[in-house]
Amino acid sequence: MRPPDEPPRTTPRSAPLEIQVSYRLGAPLIYVAGELDHDTADRLRIALDEELANRPEALLLECSGLAYVDSGGLSLLFETARRFADGGWLGIVAPNENVRRLIDLTGLTERDTVRVVDDLKEASAALVRPGG
Repeated sequence: MRPPDEPPRTTPRSAPLEIQVSYRLGAPLIYVAGELDHDTADRLRIALDEELANRPEALLLECSGLAYVDSGGLSLLFETARRFADGGWLGIVAPNENVRRLIDLTGLTERDTVRVVDDLKEASAALVRPGG
């Protein structure tokens, strides 16, 4: 217990992660903005779990506002891709250059269950294609 005259300690916090859930052609569309790291990954995991409970054919993560991903966030993306092993896919929409490079270098984009698309128009087209 700290003495009453000692100021409260603060711990460094990462930038907040903003999450907003919508739907595109029946598929969950989760907008993420900020930093996806060890401190914020659990917030996104909760949103993903809620949407994946309905076993959608596809789930879209709109990442244009995602500034940074660390190993904790990357691990969550791999975990989410594995959840589509029985069919379906995870769409990563509009990642910035640094996020795109990270997911390319780690092999995430080589998985059959992951598709990276440039924008929501391309994501929508993938949703309506046969087998999409």
